[in-house]
Amino acid sequence: MADADPHIKWPPIEGIISDLDGVVYRGSAAIVDAVQVFKQWQASALPFCFVTNNSTHTPEDIVRKLAAVGLAIAPTEVVTSAITAAELLRTKYPDFGRVFVIGAPSLVKAVVDVGFEVTDQKPDAVVMGLDRQITHEKMRIAVEAILNGAVFVGTNPDLLLPTAGGFEPGAGAAITAVAAASKVGPLIVGKPEPHMIETALARLGTDRNATLMIGDQISTDIQAGKRAGLPTALVTTGVPPRDDPSLMPPDFVVSSLAEIEVAPALLGSSRRRRG
Repeated sequence: MADADPHIKWPPIEGIISDLDGVVYRGSAAIVDAVQVFKQWQASALPFCFVTNNSTHTPEDIVRKLAAVGLAIAPTEVVTSAITAAELLRTKYPDFGRVFVIGAPSLVKAVVDVGFEVTDQKPDAVVMGLDRQITHEKMRIAVEAILNGAVFVGTNPDLLLPTAGGFEPGAGAAITAVAAASKVGPLIVGKPEPHMIETALARLGTDRNATLMIGDQISTDIQAGKRAGLPTALVTTGVPPRDDPSLMPPDFVVSSLAEIEVAPALLGSSRRRRG
């Protein structure tokens, strides 16, 4: 495991908000040193919450996936773009009843759980996430609905997802295609928007200035943390960073989570909310 860089001056850290894909695992393969670090933080009572743009998993799915690599967490320690999208749509448009969903069963479940009918017949809104069975017909229905006035919601803009063997197209690839065809930009719920970060902060109960946002993508994770007012750390175990001067840079860059230093005096002093 890598040693912490003594030249980095880490701020006081009372809590952690972290991405999953590319940080804790790549596809089905765990990033071993990252799992070990989270276990150490957990043993030290440093509170953390995972935020994932991946809408294909429920919090319970992620709990099981992490348990398989030895990290035991509660569902309340996971915030997904699927749940956030459904809750935001219900809050923002309380009179809507019908929604067309392109995405995994977990996204459909999240939409149904907040009281919407999932249908392709005159939907009030179109919600898109990662759909590995996406078809031209699904995209045609989405475009037609949006052109007829349906609200367009995207779970996340990720163009690439890290896998054990490389990368695959993310939800953002299909969302971008529908947006181009309909000439309507979607309401994006996941990172780089700060919605999930705010939800995670509320669950942790920690001060935003002392809560570190960790991610592997500058364009999503780091921007979301910055927009929410958190210090940010980019870990180089996921999607390779691309130079983009229009983006806010991370405060710290590490090759392993083991390089992150948490002051011993803070360990055990933070509030931990599990459920």
